[in-house]
Amino acid sequence: MAAVPVKFENPSELATIHKLPCKIEHEGPARISDLFAVAADGTSSFRGKKLESVTSSLPEGYTGIVLRKSKTTTDAEEDEFHLTHSFNEVTSWGWDSKPSSMNFEKLISIQSALHKN
Repeated sequence: MAAVPVKFENPSELATIHKLPCKIEHEGPARISDLFAVAADGTSSFRGKKLESVTSSLPEGYTGIVLRKSKTTTDAEEDEFHLTHSFNEVTSWGWDSKPSSMNFEKLISIQSALHKN
């Protein structure tokens, strides 16, 4: 496993993470509260299609992070990343039905098994 240099900007700022069932041609921050209204029952719509949500928390002792690549590098240079936000839950969205909650414990155990020496 390779080490990646990371510079810390403001890791104390919590991000709200949304996993949508579509591809959006945008990477980076967005004014979600201005563009994406969520009703009290956890529903919304995107381009006229109904969305339903489920929010999954990361296991105790884990923190998700958002990294931003700060520069394009050549083969001789290493990529540089900046830690911009952290998060402790992910909201997943599904078309016309609630998606399954994300089982982070299962994902972590699979990742651990794959990266064992």
